[in-house]
Formats: sequence, C-alpha cells, structure tokens
Amino acid sequence: MVWLTWLGLPLLAVLVGFRAGPLAGLFVLAVGIVAQVLYVRGFPRISTLMGYGSVADTPPPSGALAAPLPHVTLYTASVCPFCPILKKRLADLRQEAPFEVTEVDVTFRPEVIRAKGLRSVPVLEARGRFLVGNATSAQIVEFLRSASNA
Repeated sequence: MVWLTWLGLPLLAVLVGFRAGPLAGLFVLAVGIVAQVLYVRGFPRISTLMGYGSVADTPPPSGALAAPLPHVTLYTASVCPFCPILKKRLADLRQEAPFEVTEVDVTFRPEVIRAKGLRSVPVLEARGRFLVGNATSAQIVEFLRSASNA
C-alpha cells in the first residue's frame, strides 16, 4: 500500500496535468504531499474516529528495564501513521535504559520486505523475534525482556 500511495499520487498528478494543465498537476501533487504529512502527524488525534482505536500509551512498570537489552531494529515506512508513535516510545525508553536501535525505512526496499517477511509496519525485531504493529511502552519492554532471555 505504501508503494501505491507513492506511485498513485504522481500518476494522478500527471493525469490531471495532461487534462487540466501543468499547474493543476503540480497543485494535485502538492496537496497530496501535504495531506500525507498532515495525516501522519495528526493520526494520534483521529485514530479512534478512523476505527483504529486509541493510540494512548501504557507505561512499563518501574524498574522493568534493568536487564541488559538487545539491539533492536525498527522497520518503518514513509506514510505509516504508527511508525512515529513507536519511534517516540523507543526514544523515551532509551532515556531509562540505553539500548541500540537501528531504523530501516522499507518504503522502496522490496528486498528487505521479502527477506524479513514483513506484511505491515511498524515492526520491531530483536534476536530473531518480531513485534508487529503499534505497541505500548509496556508491550515494548515485555518484548525486549523476552528477547533478552532468548
């Protein structure tokens, strides 16, 4: 779906540009890009209205990050509304207990999608285990602790 968004918008702009002129095509492209950015940034406020439910966080129990934590890879995509939420939660958790995070944007990387078997984003990977989708801080900590014990 990410590819459809990034390919569909320019295609629509070209079609409008041919029918109504180049300025109309550029206008459609600009409006589409701005709409995508606003959607991702405003998603936490409208997620419930869209049927996704709340994206409110549940903090982990205090002291839950005491053990050494594994390296984490965060797979994201450019128009994923949950990706910035998960990225922020990881950054907040790293303030409590340092652990390494590598972010991989899979927007135009089909080889990564195939190799990892990704069907949606965001995805956290630690020691061969995967946590798919939006997760609270408590869920992330539980995932990291279980991956540490693997």
